[in-house]
Amino acid sequence: MISLSEESQRLTSTFRAYRNDIDIYTEDNDKDKEFYKVLFQRLLKNDIIISDVTPLGSKDSVIKRCKEEPDNGRKKIFIVDGDVNYIHGNILIIKHLYVLEAYCIENFLIDKETIMNFLYLNCGIKSIEQIESELNYGAWLKEYSTIFIDLFIHFALIDHFGGCFTLYNANKYHVKKGEELLFQTEKVNCEILKIKNEILQLVTNEEYTLKYKELTERWSDCIENLTTIVSGKDYLIPLLLLKTKEFKKSNALPTLEEIKFSLLHSSNLNKLSNLKMIIESL
Repeated sequence: MISLSEESQRLTSTFRAYRNDIDIYTEDNDKDKEFYKVLFQRLLKNDIIISDVTPLGSKDSVIKRCKEEPDNGRKKIFIVDGDVNYIHGNILIIKHLYVLEAYCIENFLIDKETIMNFLYLNCGIKSIEQIESELNYGAWLKEYSTIFIDLFIHFALIDHFGGCFTLYNANKYHVKKGEELLFQTEKVNCEILKIKNEILQLVTNEEYTLKYKELTERWSDCIENLTTIVSGKDYLIPLLLLKTKEFKKSNALPTLEEIKFSLLHSSNLNKLSNLKMIIESL
């Protein structure tokens, strides 16, 4: 696939300007363009014409372009994931930049009705009532909420104190037993302890405890916070794929891009109401 230079991207998005009422720039790559285009068309309905979206790659690339973009009279918005910055509250404020109020764009696709509909369509042999009963949405995600919220709080803590972390994937914390993948909380606890020890190489225990208390009070243990601050792309969608295997009794599963696109078409997008309001007010 040909990768356009920054200047080529700028010229291309300028050429397409007549096709859009507002120029929208996002993270990710050209293969995600259709996903974002449909997302904004669904979110804005027919009130604002969006025929093209310009993905710029990394978060840093979007922020750089936002800072450097000339004021040419076009309405524009640059959208980036919240990441761990959203968890610890260090939100970048730049003109035309919108930081999503969740870890990443995939988080906005996760809700009970959307998940049930996805399982229903992928299973194909059970009623939606059976899916709802067997899934037990609250109990399913409750198994993960306490430990994964704590893990992501620790990701945010080490980032806040100047360290770094590796995101991995929810599958890292599951082990295969027969035909099943079982969740092992002790693996997550080991990761949390490792990060805590790294933090204590950077700051005192008192500083760690104070900030940890602040974040745990802000992000209490509940499913709403799980689906907000735990990565939708790397944790919540992989958890959904594991659950889909149980319902399908098969390892034949869609790719990340396919599952995102499927979820997008049934998600109500209500959690993006603030972004909708900002775009409509431009």
